[in-house]
Amino acid sequence: MTEEPTQDRKNEFLDAAKQQERGLMAEFVAFMAENKMWWLTPILIVFGLLAILLVLGATGLAPFVYSFV
Repeated sequence: MTEEPTQDRKNEFLDAAKQQERGLMAEFVAFMAENKMWWLTPILIVFGLLAILLVLGATGLAPFVYSFV
């Protein structure tokens, strides 16, 4: 048998639906904070820096990027 949701649960759902939608980064930071996964932060920073290096390497800035690395 399924139970009917209580009035408190209905109000909680409606309150959550009225809140402003968070962005992807805010949602991910909240996920990491809630699950205590802060060890992912350095890994994500390194991936982000590698992505920036790849993007800059494909542009006209490539000779300048590779001279510093």
